[in-house]
Amino acid sequence: MTQFLTSFLLVFLAEVADKTMLLTLSLSAKIKKVNLILGIMIASATVMLIPSLLGNWITTILPRASLVLASGLLFLMIGFFYLFEKNEEEEKTFKLPEFLTVFLIFFISEIGDKTQITAFSISINSKEFLGIWLGSTLGMFLPNLIISIIGSSILPKLNQKILKYIVSFIFIAIGTFTLLEYFGVIQWW
Repeated sequence: MTQFLTSFLLVFLAEVADKTMLLTLSLSAKIKKVNLILGIMIASATVMLIPSLLGNWITTILPRASLVLASGLLFLMIGFFYLFEKNEEEEKTFKLPEFLTVFLIFFISEIGDKTQITAFSISINSKEFLGIWLGSTLGMFLPNLIISIIGSSILPKLNQKILKYIVSFIFIAIGTFTLLEYFGVIQWW
């Protein structure tokens, strides 16, 4: 349950400040809600399956200390990436059925994204595959579900710059604590 909550919260935070929410917002004006929501849900589950499985598998071949170091560095990288990321909205269009269009847009835009790296970083610190996969899937899906339903009225009111700094700080703090554990200063995970 702990890894479910950890995965959910960290991926949720990563997703809140992510470009995918802008994609959801732009798609919500063009695509039927049911197709949008189903596409996002299935893409989220598929995209989060990859790092959850990979992280769980890699723990069987690499020593824990190496994984803690890698995890700390990945969290720092994500935090600094958020801090210095430029906001560029890139619209992608396809001439496919709506559901498939949404699935492909989300799947392609999330491969190698911060949310996947976050799920991978969590999974290399735990053997709770199912909790991590379900938590990270829900963490990715829920903010996009909310935006698909109420996004056009609420998103313009949020200060994206402040939100980006808060999320960046959280990831940098987690990376720092993880590295402090690696160097034996504290017990973190």
